[in-house]
Amino acid sequence: MPAAPPPSDLHVAQFGLCYSPNLGDGVIAECLGHGLRARRPGVEVTHVDIAGRQDFGHVTIRGRRLMLAALHLLPQALRQPLAERKLNRIVDGVAPEWRAAARADLAVIGGGQVLSDANLNFPVKIGRAARMIAEAGTPVAIHAAGVSRNWTPRGRDLFQALAACDLRLVGTRDAASAEAWSAQFEGGPAPEIVLDPGLLAADCYGPVAAEVGLVGLCVTDFALLGHHADGVVAGGQDGVRFYERVARALIASGRKVRLFTNGAAEDRAARVRVVSALGDVADRLDLPPDAERPAELVAQVAGCEVVVAHRLHACIVAYSYGRGIVGLGWDRKLQSFFETVGREDAFVAEADSPANIATLVQAARPADDDPRHAEVIAGAWAGIDRLLACVRDAEG
Repeated sequence: MPAAPPPSDLHVAQFGLCYSPNLGDGVIAECLGHGLRARRPGVEVTHVDIAGRQDFGHVTIRGRRLMLAALHLLPQALRQPLAERKLNRIVDGVAPEWRAAARADLAVIGGGQVLSDANLNFPVKIGRAARMIAEAGTPVAIHAAGVSRNWTPRGRDLFQALAACDLRLVGTRDAASAEAWSAQFEGGPAPEIVLDPGLLAADCYGPVAAEVGLVGLCVTDFALLGHHADGVVAGGQDGVRFYERVARALIASGRKVRLFTNGAAEDRAARVRVVSALGDVADRLDLPPDAERPAELVAQVAGCEVVVAHRLHACIVAYSYGRGIVGLGWDRKLQSFFETVGREDAFVAEADSPANIATLVQAARPADDDPRHAEVIAGAWAGIDRLLACVRDAEG
């Protein structure tokens, strides 16, 4: 890393998902703050959770799974107005804090697949944030954002509020997101590829020793995946049965299996069911406590030799620490990451047998054995530098 510039008193506000129950989003926010402070000591970073959460464990919508199931039963003409009213009420409750944060030297929107339209969730939140940022006259950068090609007409209108901002950068985290942005957004600068700051996890959280022979299997609720998926969920319909069979195949290959989640309540409940189904091989399981904060998730992931996951940031953290990774498809963003790091051979696009997944684990090589690993991490640092270039532009 080059020598840091002199201290500054700049204030950067990141609008993202810092307190999401999916702790991978918290990893993004914390790594972004770490990267900014490492490159520019003295910069103040404020994280604004666009779901209105104030801390980890704060729930703004209760009964999320039932609510999503009920919304899916309604036609879009009824579903969207209901969702928009509910989401706007949440933002109304935190609007004073958002307006205060918007009066920064630079506003950053990003971290995660935030430019996606599932029942207007992100269009409403980002549209409201964009209007506050525009009112404050604050320059804004989109940084390492995922973009889904699923915007509805109403969602597109809400996202278009970004066009009224002083938009200095549109940084998407992969080429597919850049294409989706260009196809759906009118105006603004051309998108650039800016790698996910979660790739800086090893630098942000520090060394973690991996246990020899330990494979991390990230358990994710398949219904939750299906709500956001833009592809086939690798593993079929019965997630509990799938994870049970994969764990058994890994154990049969001589491995010990760490069952963990990224933190969502639905994922935790699924893990309980998987553990119950594996009672006869409990001595070959490692069952860490549910992670409550990003650093705890990072420690669980980095402590494994190889990680198998549908969740993107379980794979990103493992890659950052130089571990082997096997990705299980469900969304284009995961496939794009494996393409970015040159690990297409370790990505399971659709259905595959647990035995074949165990074979991929056996073949998985440490990420840091590949010269490309250093290039990818350097690319994530370059993304931080690109963001700071927007700060310098804002300073004039």
